[in-house]
Formats: sequence, structure tokens, C-alpha cells
Amino acid sequence: MMAELTQHVALVTGAGRGIGRTTAFELARRGARVGALARTEPEITEVVEQINAMGGTALALTCDIAHLESLTAAVEQLTQQLGVVDILVNNAAIIGPLGPTTEVDPQAWTQTLAINLLGSFYAARLVLPGMIDGGWGRIINVSSGAAQGQGIVRASAYSVSKAGLDMLTRTLAAELDGSDVAVASVYPGVVDTEMQAELRQAPPEQFGAATSARFHGLHVRGELLNPALPAKLIAALCGPAGQRYHGQGVRISDPAGQKLLAGLV
Repeated sequence: MMAELTQHVALVTGAGRGIGRTTAFELARRGARVGALARTEPEITEVVEQINAMGGTALALTCDIAHLESLTAAVEQLTQQLGVVDILVNNAAIIGPLGPTTEVDPQAWTQTLAINLLGSFYAARLVLPGMIDGGWGRIINVSSGAAQGQGIVRASAYSVSKAGLDMLTRTLAAELDGSDVAVASVYPGVVDTEMQAELRQAPPEQFGAATSARFHGLHVRGELLNPALPAKLIAALCGPAGQRYHGQGVRISDPAGQKLLAGLV
């Protein structure tokens, strides 16, 4: 175990699988006390048991981040048991619905915005007072290349939600200028997660032949990243280096991302 984040309490959303899971482990490895939050109880229970078994401290929080009351209760539980949250990793996200705008379910589209964007806003709003009062904090929003350009074609809800998350990063950063509460976005690259599997399983006629071929090709060529890599980048930004990237988006493939991964910042 490392001591870099020993004095800190982290809340990681979507911590049951993928990037969220590996980030929870990485933050615990660096000494943080971790609240692992997700909707699926068995997944986060396993994460927490493993963290505690390796000598860390973690708490499982079963919660739908899109429900403010439930999230409020989870943050209160974490604060009471592990301390005031001063690190937030907004990672929870879903990819669907997939398909042309004229065909997707409006309720499913709205639900994606609620989880991917509103949930991140709710979480930030809940933990920011403690960060401001304590004079230190880190909020890392896990974004996506889908936030830029035309996004992922036929994944409009996901793309719009990530573009909104980037704007949330910038507006929060502007509000917090001059403090030691830093906010940044991370672009983790194309990562080997269940979300990628879901994209590959979508029928080409629904998702679009070109987009489907692209994601299948990344998998076949072995170009998907191990989730442990973006987890290390996120954890690095949760430490002293985070202030340097306040209000910015850090892409894992860019020089800044590579320096953070190498521990050179």
C-alpha cells in the first residue's frame, strides 16, 4: 500500500466493474478510504471485500446515482463511516439506447442523461461543501471521445451526456478558481469493458454498419486498453498533480496523460 492519499476519502461511482472497479482498487492502493458505489450490490460487495482483504478500507454503497434521495443517503452513510468525502470520481455511465434518433425510446434516452450527467451533478453538489470547508478536493469526471466532434453515431444520448459532463467540468472549475478544489475530465481511451462488449453485440442494422465495424475492429486487433491504465491516470489526478489540470480534459494518449501515468508530474 502507498501513502499518497492516506488522509483522503474517495467516492467512486460505477465502482462495480470496468474503470470504476479498477479506480477503486488503485485509490485504495494509494491509501485512500474508498466508498464504492453502484447499483449492483454483489459487484461492489466483492470489490470492497477485496480492498479490505489487501489491507485497505472500503465501504459498499448500493445506490442508483440518478435518484438524488438515494445518493444523498449514500453520501451521508459514507461520511459517517469513513469521513468527509474529498475525492469524487464520477464514472457511472450507461451507453444505450442505440439507434437512430427517430427510433430510440425517449424514456431510455432520458435515463442515460439522468445517470451519466445528472448523477454526476448530484454527486458533485453533495460533496462540494465538505471539500470547500476542508480547503481541498478533487473531482474527476470520466468523459469520452464521444463528447467531441459528432460523437458516436447512433449513440446520441451517451454522446450528449458526455459533452454535458465536459461542460460541467469547466463550469465547476470556473466557480472553484482560486481554491484547492480541482476539477478535471479524463478521456480514458477505448477500454476493454462491458460497455464495449455491449456495443459489439448491438445489431449492425440498429447501430450502423460503419460504427459497428469500427468497434469490432478495435477488439479483433487487440487495441482495447486495460482498465487499470485509466485508473492510474485518474488516481494521479486525485493527488497533488490534479491542481495543475484544473478545468482541463486529460487524454490518456496525450503527452500530459502519459507523464501522469509515468509519475513524472
